[in-house]
Amino acid sequence: MSNPWVKFQALIAPGPKQIVEVSSVGADGTSIVIVRGGNSIRVNGDTVPAGSKAIIQGGMIIGKAPDLPAQTVEI
Repeated sequence: MSNPWVKFQALIAPGPKQIVEVSSVGADGTSIVIVRGGNSIRVNGDTVPAGSKAIIQGGMIIGKAPDLPAQTVEI
């Protein structure tokens, strides 16, 4: 018999996704990325080269993001 809580957690995402710019890639399997506010954080993953954009979720690089311009609109 499977645990219903484990099944429920598999349905929801581990957190919001963010588009970031990869600043540097470390030899230990981590990368330094720059988030939209200008702060830099260390995340797990080294699959996206420095200077490219990446998608992160839950402190981990999950893929490469297209290099498109971003705009901020206040409502």
